[in-house]
Amino acid sequence: MQTPTPSQHPPEEDAQVTAFVDCSTMRLGDRMACAWMAQLRHRQSGERFALIDRHPVLARDFPLPRYFGETFVDWSEAQIAAAALPEWNMGNLWLTVTNAFAAHPQAGHFETLPPAIAAQARELAASTPAGRPRILIHVLDDAPYNLARRWRRKDADALCDELRQLGAEVIVLNPASAQFIGSFERMLAEMLAADLFIGGDTGPSHVFALLCADRPQLAVYPSMLRDQRNFAAEQASLGLALPWNSLPKRPTLRVIEMKRRRTLIWRGWQPLLRRAGFFDGRDIAHQAMAELAAHTKG
Repeated sequence: MQTPTPSQHPPEEDAQVTAFVDCSTMRLGDRMACAWMAQLRHRQSGERFALIDRHPVLARDFPLPRYFGETFVDWSEAQIAAAALPEWNMGNLWLTVTNAFAAHPQAGHFETLPPAIAAQARELAASTPAGRPRILIHVLDDAPYNLARRWRRKDADALCDELRQLGAEVIVLNPASAQFIGSFERMLAEMLAADLFIGGDTGPSHVFALLCADRPQLAVYPSMLRDQRNFAAEQASLGLALPWNSLPKRPTLRVIEMKRRRTLIWRGWQPLLRRAGFFDGRDIAHQAMAELAAHTKG
């Protein structure tokens, strides 16, 4: 289990802070894409970036400077204004990052990590029965912004059951819809303790891609053709070669595309008939174990 070492970046007053990024409206996955892009520029030029972050939850519970202390500085908005920093507007984030990743297909990484998270991860790994690979799953059944991305809980249950039959220790980040087993720090510890991660088009998938790029990951995604058509004109206007793509940005990733059909979706007490995604959990379980075996052999 590899963990990031404490940051060795120079004092902030000596840092080359060239711009700020406003991540106030970014969800967790968007923040990881933003971090990957900023980290790339930092590696290339030594630049660092300040942040404006007014998100009601993530600004407090998952601030980027806590985990990317080489790339981002922890400045207040007053400091940003006093330095007269320009804003780095990444535009259509996933178009920008997808094309940048194609040109520089390298993994990102967490630069700093509180020691308590690494310690918790070691405890979790040590608690796993010998000979049983530890597989972490995030069930995406609570994404109201896009029904096509949602998993059916029964598909996820079949996946978990089959993995256990195949000899894996299975940990689900959200055993019930929108109910997580702990804080963001617990999520990071579970990821560091895992041998493989399975998730959908959601924040934890993107976090794992940067935190644990040395371990295998399966991405269970819907078709992105509709989104790519929606952004085709913008892609053409920017002269970008590749279409919009929201996959985690890491060099090795097994992608499994969900099928779609009309199904009954409950929104609160209201039943809705919508085209939603589904997959064969048993098949994905076998793909996961094959990915683990190939990774171990490699």
